[in-house]
Amino acid sequence: MNRGVFIVFEGIEGSGKSTQIQMLAQALREKGVAVDLTREPGGTEVGEKIREVLLDSQLEEMHPRTELLLYLAARSEHVAKRIRRILHTEKGVLICDRYTLSTLAYQAGGRDLPVKDVARLCKFGSAGLEPDLTILVDLDVEEAFARLNRPHDRLEQAGLDFHKKVRKTYLEYARRAPKKIKVFDGAKEVQMLHEDIKNTVWEFLTRKGVL
Repeated sequence: MNRGVFIVFEGIEGSGKSTQIQMLAQALREKGVAVDLTREPGGTEVGEKIREVLLDSQLEEMHPRTELLLYLAARSEHVAKRIRRILHTEKGVLICDRYTLSTLAYQAGGRDLPVKDVARLCKFGSAGLEPDLTILVDLDVEEAFARLNRPHDRLEQAGLDFHKKVRKTYLEYARRAPKKIKVFDGAKEVQMLHEDIKNTVWEFLTRKGVL
């Protein structure tokens, strides 16, 4: 490839995706691959400020359109100021914790905003940049939330029914695009799950000429 590889991890809260990101990054570095990590919302100074607002559990209920536009503002800054720079100046792997599929799952699926509008705005906010591979760590909502042994942020406080709709939407998109979105069982033991993800990523990066 003439740029770095863009891999995105997705999943509901408590699915274990953040742990798997760290494990994959370490495995890639051990193979001599340059790795950058980032997250959404966040990744830039502006994005991190927006993240504080979006996840603030003390804020009163936010209108779904306001929430959507804040996520997209953070993404626009992220793509323009960091993601494109890394992809076009480094030839390794950029791993992002959440991206456009999160917006479709949470704001269209969870908040019931019109899918066409959310998809169109996602394309605008990301300037059309899509991940090369998406890793979806899937887990039953009740099991995922039982793992959260910390105070819940604003999104986590939305309730189990909301997060069940989010999970359902994630899986619907994965069924439609099985080549781009790979689903992994978040209920597996951590190391076994890591091996499954690593094998898929190794195969993908070999085809791309990175490994």
